[in-house]
Order: sequence, then C-alpha cells, then structure tokens
Amino acid sequence: MTKEEAYILLSFHSCRNNDIENEKWENGFLGSLRPFQGKLYECNFIEIMECLKVLADDFMKPTINQALLSDVYSIIHLGRRWIDRADFVTQEQQKQIIKWVDMIQDCFYYLLEGDVDTAFLEYEYKIDNKES
Repeated sequence: MTKEEAYILLSFHSCRNNDIENEKWENGFLGSLRPFQGKLYECNFIEIMECLKVLADDFMKPTINQALLSDVYSIIHLGRRWIDRADFVTQEQQKQIIKWVDMIQDCFYYLLEGDVDTAFLEYEYKIDNKES
C-alpha cells in the first residue's frame, strides 16, 4: 500500500471522502455503522491499522497533515459516539467496536508521541495470536 492509497482509505473509513457513491464509503469502518446492517467487519479495523503503519512517519513531521489528523480522530470520536448506548448493536458487538477504537486511539497517541514501536505493539500481538 502506498501513502496515497493509505490517505484515501482512511478518508473512506472516516466517511470524510467526498466520493459517497464509492462502495468503500458505505462499507468502511464508520460507514458500516450508519446505518448498521448487523455485521462488523474486522477487515476495516485491520485496514485502518495497516494505513497507520504506512503513514507512521508522517506523524513525525513538524507539521502533520490536517486531513490525516481529522480522519483518524473522526474514526475514534464518531466510532465511540455512534455506539455509545446504541440499541442497534448487541453488547458483544459494542465491546468489539470499543476494543478496536481503543486500539486505534492508543496507536494514534503513540504515533503522535513519536513512539512507533509501542504504537503497534497491541495490534501486532492481536494479529500474531490470531494467526497461531
């Protein structure tokens, strides 16, 4: 994945991309929650984390791309707000969304702090243990 592709994917996952006719807009991380179709897509979470890996060094620049910050923060903020006390998801689904958003938020924090190694520790542990 290139940096340009990562930026575009994050814009779809955050529903901030103007191409609302694109399937990725509707089926991305936030798009799949509103309106909720009853199913969670772990592939969206994984894609977000992989985008953050590709863009990790962009967080180290003196000036960080505003769209990048807005996309990631939108995923975190709206991901929480939309499922907070939501009656359209099961408790199990709500727990899963919160777990993903927490992991994205922690990664975001550590990237902003310049600690790339710590940023992806939890995610890599999850992926490594899922595959074994």
